[in-house]
Amino acid sequence: MSSGHSNLRKLILVFTAKGLKGVGGLLLAWVLAKKYGAYGSGLFFIGYTFAFLCSSFAQLGVGNACLRFIPQLREEHESNLSAMWTVSQLIVGGFALLLSVAIGFWVKPVAELVYKNVSNWTYIFCALPILFFWSLTRINIMVRQSLGDMSGITVVENLIIPLGMLVLSAFTFVIDLSVLGFLSAVSALYFMSFLYAFTSTRRDYDLRLSIQLRSSVRIREILIYSIPLLTIAFSQTSLIWINMLILGAVGSVVDAALFVAAMKVAVSISILLYTFNSVYAPQISMAYAREDFDSIRILYRDATHALTFFSFILLAGVAVYARVVMDFFGEQYVAATSCLLWIILGQICNCYTGPVGYLLILSGKSKLEVFNTVAGLLLNAGLCLLLYSRLGVSGAGLAFCFSNILINLLRYFQCRKYFAINWLDRRQKYFVCLQSMLVVTYLLPNFYGLNRELLVAVLLTVYLLFNFNNLRGLILSLQSRS
Repeated sequence: MSSGHSNLRKLILVFTAKGLKGVGGLLLAWVLAKKYGAYGSGLFFIGYTFAFLCSSFAQLGVGNACLRFIPQLREEHESNLSAMWTVSQLIVGGFALLLSVAIGFWVKPVAELVYKNVSNWTYIFCALPILFFWSLTRINIMVRQSLGDMSGITVVENLIIPLGMLVLSAFTFVIDLSVLGFLSAVSALYFMSFLYAFTSTRRDYDLRLSIQLRSSVRIREILIYSIPLLTIAFSQTSLIWINMLILGAVGSVVDAALFVAAMKVAVSISILLYTFNSVYAPQISMAYAREDFDSIRILYRDATHALTFFSFILLAGVAVYARVVMDFFGEQYVAATSCLLWIILGQICNCYTGPVGYLLILSGKSKLEVFNTVAGLLLNAGLCLLLYSRLGVSGAGLAFCFSNILINLLRYFQCRKYFAINWLDRRQKYFVCLQSMLVVTYLLPNFYGLNRELLVAVLLTVYLLFNFNNLRGLILSLQSRS
């Protein structure tokens, strides 16, 4: 998508694509739960998630470095785009290959970290191609994103992979595939996704294989910038999924599957945050390069207002029907209802504070973000180990909730110090107060057994009517910036 389009148009496209990804992820979890049960679903997701987290580590933070440097380097000379594209893939691809070989060689000791039963090591081994091919695919996506082009995210990350996995899972009802066979088929899907991402990016931008960078910025400088981002990217992804691996290692595969289902629901309804991060990241980077802090504050204000308004509808809706949502996966999954509610509470803070993490990364404060994400990850993992033994799967959700709230509040106050952003302005106060009143209004009548569906419909209508002018203002502000 062209960088000349308005933010509103970009947001609609990316939100639609990420919405399809979220729906695809939920349906995938549902199909696996119905086909293989919670135990088989857990076996798949533990192996798959382990490979996915390793690929986040293998990217070495180079993808985020592309967001930071490519706009600047391309302005200096057009050929720098080809150089960054080539060098990024050589670095990431080489490291990902070495990491895959190392894990494959010591696969049984590695399997002991995520499976209580080490005989499940074959699931780790079959997922290794995902590690390699997703690392390279992600670099191509980030190169396009650095140019304001959301098509890489739209087509590859949010359409080909999730819908491809959904089609594969549907075929398991026709062709009797084992969990291991399904995991191998998913690995093949990631290979095809890489081929598409590589060839389409090269074709669309007429890129050539080159390692000559015509700029005062050196590869060494880019790598030094990337090293903290490695920790950030890995910790951010791990913060979401590490609890599932912990449950698989110290608890049971079934509990891991219950946590995955709850987290997929929560993540799929938090797509607004990821949508705004994808669209606003290049603009924040360019504003910082110009030292235009007023623009940074305006971008943050627009993003946060929109996130606060829209995320309330999605998150509150799922919270109201949490038990119904978990029962969708099967009766066994209802036990994770409390886990889902805790995760939603953590995601509320994540959405309401806005793109504070990206502000720190793209404005040269990556060392602060390293501390934030590592502290959040360690706190989450520690609390998960402590609370799981007492509260079961709900304890894992509570651990995520507490650590997520803490890390986002920390990010916000750091951004407030360095960029003078103001989260609680007049419009934001109005949103929060109205939303709090609606929550209390729902809880009191619902406690006395009034019709839930009627109550939800009335409160949603009130919320939209009271925000009619605010909604119009949000749309106009998004349309006016590109």
